[in-house]
Amino acid sequence: MRPPPLEFAATVVGGEVTTEERDGWDGYVFGLAGNEDGTAGCLLVQRADDPEPHEEPYCLVWGDWEGTTYGGVESVEVKPGEVTFEMTTLNAAELGTPRHFRITFPAEHTDDVRAGLRRTLGEVVS
Repeated sequence: MRPPPLEFAATVVGGEVTTEERDGWDGYVFGLAGNEDGTAGCLLVQRADDPEPHEEPYCLVWGDWEGTTYGGVESVEVKPGEVTFEMTTLNAAELGTPRHFRITFPAEHTDDVRAGLRRTLGEVVS
Protein backbone atom coordinates (compact mmCIF):
# COMPACT_ATOMS: atom_id res chain seq x y z
CA MET A 1 0.00 0.00 0.00
CA ARG A 2 1.34 3.43 -0.95
CA PRO A 3 1.21 6.24 1.59
CA PRO A 4 -1.54 8.82 1.00
CA PRO A 5 -0.57 12.04 -0.80
CA LEU A 6 0.31 15.00 1.39
CA GLU A 7 -1.48 17.38 -0.97
CA PHE A 8 -4.38 16.25 -3.09
CA ALA A 9 -7.25 17.41 -5.26
CA ALA A 10 -10.58 16.64 -3.59
CA THR A 11 -13.50 15.63 -5.76
CA VAL A 12 -15.70 14.66 -2.79
CA VAL A 13 -16.55 17.42 -0.29
CA GLY A 14 -19.20 17.32 2.43
CA GLY A 15 -20.27 17.13 6.01
CA GLU A 16 -23.02 15.87 8.25
CA VAL A 17 -24.33 16.09 11.77
CA THR A 18 -23.49 13.09 13.96
CA THR A 19 -25.77 11.67 16.64
CA GLU A 20 -25.23 9.69 19.82
CA GLU A 21 -27.61 6.97 18.62
CA ARG A 22 -26.02 6.46 15.19
CA ASP A 23 -22.38 7.50 15.69
CA GLY A 24 -21.76 7.33 19.43
CA TRP A 25 -21.29 11.11 19.80
CA ASP A 26 -23.12 14.33 19.01
CA GLY A 27 -21.28 16.72 16.74
CA TYR A 28 -20.30 17.22 13.14
CA VAL A 29 -17.93 15.60 10.66
CA PHE A 30 -16.59 17.26 7.51
CA GLY A 31 -14.39 15.72 4.87
CA LEU A 32 -12.46 16.30 1.69
CA ALA A 33 -11.45 13.29 -0.39
CA GLY A 34 -9.75 12.61 -3.70
CA ASN A 35 -12.38 9.96 -4.42
CA GLU A 36 -15.16 8.06 -2.62
CA ASP A 37 -12.90 5.43 -1.04
CA GLY A 38 -10.29 7.94 0.18
CA THR A 39 -7.33 6.29 -1.57
CA ALA A 40 -6.46 9.44 -3.54
CA GLY A 41 -6.18 11.50 -0.35
CA CYS A 42 -8.64 12.18 2.46
CA LEU A 43 -8.99 14.50 5.43
CA LEU A 44 -11.82 14.18 7.96
CA VAL A 45 -12.40 16.82 10.64
CA GLN A 46 -14.67 15.80 13.51
CA ARG A 47 -16.07 18.04 16.25
CA ALA A 48 -17.85 16.97 19.41
CA ASP A 49 -20.59 19.39 20.45
CA ASP A 50 -20.13 18.62 24.14
CA PRO A 51 -16.55 17.42 24.78
CA GLU A 52 -15.34 16.52 28.24
CA PRO A 53 -13.45 19.42 29.88
CA HIS A 54 -10.10 17.63 29.43
CA GLU A 55 -10.70 16.83 25.73
CA GLU A 56 -10.01 18.84 22.59
CA PRO A 57 -13.28 19.66 20.83
CA TYR A 58 -12.06 18.43 17.42
CA CYS A 59 -9.79 15.91 15.77
CA LEU A 60 -8.36 15.45 12.29
CA VAL A 61 -7.98 12.06 10.59
CA TRP A 62 -5.68 11.83 7.57
CA GLY A 63 -6.44 9.35 4.81
CA ASP A 64 -6.83 5.63 4.86
CA TRP A 65 -3.69 5.46 7.05
CA GLU A 66 -5.84 7.09 9.70
CA GLY A 67 -3.19 9.33 11.22
CA THR A 68 -5.12 11.18 13.93
CA THR A 69 -4.46 14.26 16.01
CA TYR A 70 -6.58 16.15 18.53
CA GLY A 71 -6.40 19.94 18.29
CA GLY A 72 -3.36 21.74 16.92
CA VAL A 73 -4.79 23.67 13.98
CA GLU A 74 -3.30 27.16 14.12
CA SER A 75 -5.00 28.57 11.02
CA VAL A 76 -7.01 27.57 7.97
CA GLU A 77 -7.33 29.77 4.90
CA VAL A 78 -10.10 28.97 2.43
CA LYS A 79 -9.81 30.52 -1.02
CA PRO A 80 -11.77 29.69 -4.16
CA GLY A 81 -10.82 26.11 -4.98
CA GLU A 82 -8.25 25.55 -2.22
CA VAL A 83 -7.75 25.33 1.51
CA THR A 84 -4.43 25.71 3.34
CA PHE A 85 -3.87 24.38 6.86
CA GLU A 86 -1.22 25.46 9.35
CA MET A 87 -0.64 23.02 12.22
CA THR A 88 1.55 22.95 15.29
CA THR A 89 4.70 20.87 14.82
CA LEU A 90 3.55 18.19 17.30
CA ASN A 91 0.06 17.83 15.83
CA ALA A 92 1.35 17.75 12.24
CA ALA A 93 3.73 14.94 13.24
CA GLU A 94 0.87 13.00 14.85
CA LEU A 95 -1.24 13.50 11.73
CA GLY A 96 1.63 12.52 9.42
CA THR A 97 1.62 15.77 7.44
CA PRO A 98 3.88 18.81 7.10
CA ARG A 99 3.01 21.81 9.29
CA HIS A 100 1.57 23.54 6.21
CA PHE A 101 -0.45 21.59 3.67
CA ARG A 102 -2.97 22.37 0.94
CA ILE A 103 -5.99 20.62 -0.52
CA THR A 104 -7.60 21.77 -3.76
CA PHE A 105 -11.25 21.19 -4.67
CA PRO A 106 -13.75 22.38 -7.31
CA ALA A 107 -14.19 26.13 -6.76
CA GLU A 108 -17.98 25.85 -6.67
CA HIS A 109 -17.60 24.10 -3.27
CA THR A 110 -15.74 27.03 -1.65
CA ASP A 111 -18.68 28.17 0.52
CA ASP A 112 -19.40 24.57 1.62
CA VAL A 113 -15.74 24.01 2.55
CA ARG A 114 -15.57 27.27 4.53
CA ALA A 115 -18.85 26.51 6.35
CA GLY A 116 -17.89 22.89 7.12
CA LEU A 117 -14.47 23.84 8.44
CA ARG A 118 -15.87 26.69 10.51
CA ARG A 119 -18.42 24.29 12.00
CA THR A 120 -15.67 21.86 12.98
CA LEU A 121 -12.65 24.09 13.68
CA GLY A 122 -14.18 27.43 14.67
CA GLU A 123 -12.51 30.82 14.50
CA VAL A 124 -9.18 29.62 13.07
CA VAL A 125 -10.87 29.43 9.64
CA SER A 126 -10.67 32.51 7.41
